[in-house]
Amino acid sequence: MKKPEPWRIIAALISACYIVYMWTEKDIASIYATMPQEQIVPMVATTIAVAVGKIALVAIGVILLKWIMKKVKNR
Repeated sequence: MKKPEPWRIIAALISACYIVYMWTEKDIASIYATMPQEQIVPMVATTIAVAVGKIALVAIGVILLKWIMKKVKNR
């Protein structure tokens, strides 16, 4: 089995920490508990979409950094 590249581990850790931080900062559980039932599904879908978007941006940033470092190293 191939060992995962360090940049992938770093991107995953940064993304997971950011999601946990945002959920605790905004106290998501209490927000969903006080919401009417018909608003919960759209809110959850939006929250997931935004989280995935943020994860993608962090991953793209890490990939760009890796690419730049590779270009500089090869000079």
